[in-house]
Amino acid sequence: MDVRLSIGDQKEIWERRRQKLEALKIGADPSQQRHDPPQRDNILAPQLFSVAKKEDVDKFIEALKDHCAEEKVSLPVLLGRRSPSGNTLLHAAAGIFKMVGPAIIEFVPEHLIYCENSRGETPLHIAARAGKAGAVELLLPQGAPTYLDRCGNSALHEAVRNRHREVIGHLVSKDPSLLYCQNNESKSPLCVAVETGDSEVLELLLEALDDGEYWRRLESQSESQRIFGMSPVHVALIHRTKDMLIKMWEKKPWLFQLRDAGHGTPLHLAVYDNYLDGVEFLMEKCPTSALEQDSMGYLPIHVACMMNSVKIVEIVEIVEALLSQWQDPAEFLTRLGQNILHVSARHGCTATVEYILENPKFDHLINARDFDGNTSLHLAALHCQPSVLLLARERRVNLKLVNKNNMTARDVVEQEIKTFLFPLGKSLTWITVARVGTPASKELAICKPTGRNPPKRLEPPEFERIRDHVNTLSVIMALVASVTFTSGLSVPGGYKGSDGDAGIPILLHKAMYKVFATCNAIALYSSIMALVLLFWSNINDPYMKRLAIVLSLYPVLMTIITAPLAFVAGVYVTAKVAWFSIFLLVLGSVAVFGIWSLLLLIYLPLLGFVVKLHHHKVPFPFTFLNIN
Repeated sequence: MDVRLSIGDQKEIWERRRQKLEALKIGADPSQQRHDPPQRDNILAPQLFSVAKKEDVDKFIEALKDHCAEEKVSLPVLLGRRSPSGNTLLHAAAGIFKMVGPAIIEFVPEHLIYCENSRGETPLHIAARAGKAGAVELLLPQGAPTYLDRCGNSALHEAVRNRHREVIGHLVSKDPSLLYCQNNESKSPLCVAVETGDSEVLELLLEALDDGEYWRRLESQSESQRIFGMSPVHVALIHRTKDMLIKMWEKKPWLFQLRDAGHGTPLHLAVYDNYLDGVEFLMEKCPTSALEQDSMGYLPIHVACMMNSVKIVEIVEIVEALLSQWQDPAEFLTRLGQNILHVSARHGCTATVEYILENPKFDHLINARDFDGNTSLHLAALHCQPSVLLLARERRVNLKLVNKNNMTARDVVEQEIKTFLFPLGKSLTWITVARVGTPASKELAICKPTGRNPPKRLEPPEFERIRDHVNTLSVIMALVASVTFTSGLSVPGGYKGSDGDAGIPILLHKAMYKVFATCNAIALYSSIMALVLLFWSNINDPYMKRLAIVLSLYPVLMTIITAPLAFVAGVYVTAKVAWFSIFLLVLGSVAVFGIWSLLLLIYLPLLGFVVKLHHHKVPFPFTFLNIN
């Protein structure tokens, strides 16, 4: 029932109710009325709170009368009582606003109109969320619509989130500045409207926006971020609601000029989110945004070249859409002078790198250099990106080009390898550029004072950092040695017990037994050798520590290879059923193959290190000492 109609149709009834409430207001002791302000610590009676949420206004007035008489307090004091969550009777009535709200609104002290509960919500918040337009209309003249709850939401945020159009109209007509109010998520009511997907609510808010007010406030992009927070256009792109984009373009096209926190345009975000329809829409409406940089100096096409997680077909479509604005891709440069191939190689976007290398119209980008003289191969090698494989194998790539430091791609990687324990990525990158014939720069011998000196030996690792690794490896090798020793004496199938053949293994004539015995012996001796070498890591010489650790890896590797083989052979030779023997053999072979594959990946850094030092003609075992 509409509040205004209720008051108009039942004037006599409402007048009688108002007199009863007026009597409660003045019925208490005058001294108490003056000196007994509402106490926040006093808990509201639950029965009264429940009655306030119901439609029976006469029952509510009787309940107020009974509580005032029982507790000997005035009506303002009772109205100031709080529930455990800080709600007053007005909070309770605002949520339903059947009959109780209009009855008590004129008797509520002014400071209680905009008082907050534990969530920071005023009665206006609750009425707006519930869509009670009558309550909002009564509360607005006295309440403060700009009050924010603990989440930073205003009453307009609540009305928009719950799609109450009439309430929205009341709020924006009372205070249009609510349209610019941001919550803790930096979202204005416009952003919330986009999230709801209600185009009618969005249109209502757009019509309330003042273009002149915008241009007066918007003096810079940083100012727009402060005023609007998150751009509603950016939010529409995230949710991929093209109809919202169209409506905002028709009503307020200046919204498309708003930037995000990284100074990115809506086109930057559409490309980042791989939203092709959004990219095409923005390119049609705002074609010049394809040439605008963000705070990092990247154009939208550069953002597309960073997205390695996107399918190559989708990346190509976006790149081609962006190139429609300007046919020569060499014109799309970052602040560092990097083209799209530089950016793709730097960020490891192999799909874009492959697309550029396959397209003849991008040939002039392959050996182009940025302001630091780096080619795309330099950047891929410097950042250990997988795109270095594509670039290093490309015949059109000039492997001899140097950057401003007179370094080739190979020199760039070697400069980063300062200690023995360099990352796997560095080792793989060095192997890649070295195997394709990338030379070391001879210009360093001219440009650097130490350019003609022999290579410096690598710094020793911090032993404290790998002590746990050494201790763990020692324990494992000791366990393997004990297990293989026991297996060598307790052979599969046992021994013969007759006098002439006593002590001879029963399965000695089997070929797989010989495989078992051989692999078991190798595993035993390798584990013992690894233990002895690891003991050397306790001497007080950092380079000898390194030598001991590196040399121990070889017997460890041999142990891990032969121990599974010994187990597979031992189980196979003792199986009596043919099909079961074959099954165990196949299962063991698959497991051994998996173990060897993983070992190959783990030991690649060591192999790369040996290859690197062998290139400098350092003889073994001084390869690991690197003594010059």
